Amino acid sequence: MTEADPIGALVAWLLADGPTTALTGEDVFGGSLEGDILDRGPKSALVVAPSGGVSMTARSKAEFDTARIDLIAYGATKADADTLIRTAAPRLWLIDRQVIAGTLIHWVNRAGGSGDARDSDTQWPQAFRSFQVLYSLRPVA
Repeated sequence: MTEADPIGALVAWLLADGPTTALTGEDVFGGSLEGDILDRGPKSALVVAPSGGVSMTARSKAEFDTARIDLIAYGATKADADTLIRTAAPRLWLIDRQVIAGTLIHWVNRAGGSGDARDSDTQWPQAFRSFQVLYSLRPVA
């Protein structure tokens, strides 16, 4: 059985959001920055990345699970990264039991406040926020 892809679903959701893509274009990624963006930056981009942690459904045989994810916003400046995280983050917590890119997402909840940093590899300014996602393990056709 193929498992659902909550990271891919959230990337698809953000790529379909007008206010977000007005800032990022197509530069929304799952896991890490990819492609030629490293040659074009620093610029506004988003990464939806798994961040580990304990599942809220541990020991359950239910066919749904939770995942903790980080939404990482990059920008040419700290202000750009902050504007992007403040635009994109609220779009995620609007999700309420929707099928997105073949994955049923029940909800996306805030899991802490936001912060800022510099990417350790690129030194691009970042802003980030963590979320907990409840999703079905079975993909939806």
